[in-house]
Amino acid sequence: MIRKLLAMIRNEFLVEFAYPLSLLFFLVLPLLFTAAVGLGLGGMMDGGNDEPPDIRARLYVVSADDGPLVENLFESLSTSNLLPQRVETLPEDVFGLEVPADFSARLLAGEAVTVTLHTLPTTSRSQAVEQYVQAAISRLGGAALVAEMGATQARESGLAATNAEARAFFDGVFEDTLAASQQPNTVPELRWAGDAAVETPRDLPTSAEQASAGQVVTWVQITLLGAAEVIVNERRGGTLRRLLVMPAHRATVLGGKLLARLTLGAVQMTLLFAGGAWLFGVNWGQDALALAAVSLAFALATVGLGMLVATVVRTAEQASSVVVGLAMGLAALGGAWYPLEITPPLYRQIVQILPSTWAMRAYTDLLVRGAGLRDVLPAIGALLLFATAFTALGVWRFNRYE
Repeated sequence: MIRKLLAMIRNEFLVEFAYPLSLLFFLVLPLLFTAAVGLGLGGMMDGGNDEPPDIRARLYVVSADDGPLVENLFESLSTSNLLPQRVETLPEDVFGLEVPADFSARLLAGEAVTVTLHTLPTTSRSQAVEQYVQAAISRLGGAALVAEMGATQARESGLAATNAEARAFFDGVFEDTLAASQQPNTVPELRWAGDAAVETPRDLPTSAEQASAGQVVTWVQITLLGAAEVIVNERRGGTLRRLLVMPAHRATVLGGKLLARLTLGAVQMTLLFAGGAWLFGVNWGQDALALAAVSLAFALATVGLGMLVATVVRTAEQASSVVVGLAMGLAALGGAWYPLEITPPLYRQIVQILPSTWAMRAYTDLLVRGAGLRDVLPAIGALLLFATAFTALGVWRFNRYE
């Protein structure tokens, strides 16, 4: 039996990586998205220890844009310890900012936009002003990015049926996100005698921590839910039926398929954890056992859901669409793309019906609050309940269908 299971796991890896391009979706794209999302959220979430000195410098702003984000830009500049003043032309020898005409349009479209900052090389305040402007723009761009992703998922999941509803959803998320980011959590590090470091507690993850944990949840869900595609493809090709008539128990065949996909997901998780730590400096907590337990429980819940999906869809095309859509929807709604702490309390209560919510909650506790195994046991328990329910229902439907 062990030999058969190992053979199924080996075959799963061979099929998954039959083409070199598979590695792009398995590891390269998740890390690239982690970097992109981290940069998009940078400045919006990071309290950071590199805050410039507390000065109030006047900044003259010439804006060729009358779009909806210009006023938000002025508010963000004001909360970044600057005194912005709108003018028609920039005076000589001042701190000045030129805003292009497509500023709002490009940010709302999720595109990069360039503003021109005029500094005074002869004064020591230039570097501080540059950091303040960069922080303000980052908060605004990050809020627009989060809102656009949320609106897109709202349209795709049916929460926003019309353009007006999608726009209202965007506006609400944008305002809430921007308001939460105007006073980001600052984590000062105090140095005491003996070179001992004392850190104040945080409530929100940094942008790198949020991006790394969120992309783990997003991409590993695609891999684990891919169990549905494997089962459907083998059913359509007749391979599954031939396996079921072999001298092996049905549970062995089905368990082997799920264990193989589970192993694949575990490998991807490990690589993404290592990539987050090495490339982005993410500290995955002090309790490796707690991290492993949360990840295993999340993987079991997701692969169980994948098996359940396999009993619902009928074609490979349906399975592929459902897997990607379901993974993205669960990730977005469960807080993988933005911290749940910035969402309304009612929303946080509703999304507890999703396994991705419990996974992100546990990862955030490990990353931000230094939680141990005992602290994340409620999340592990919830994920195991999801795994049990999904697997039991999937096995029942599988036996009836096959």
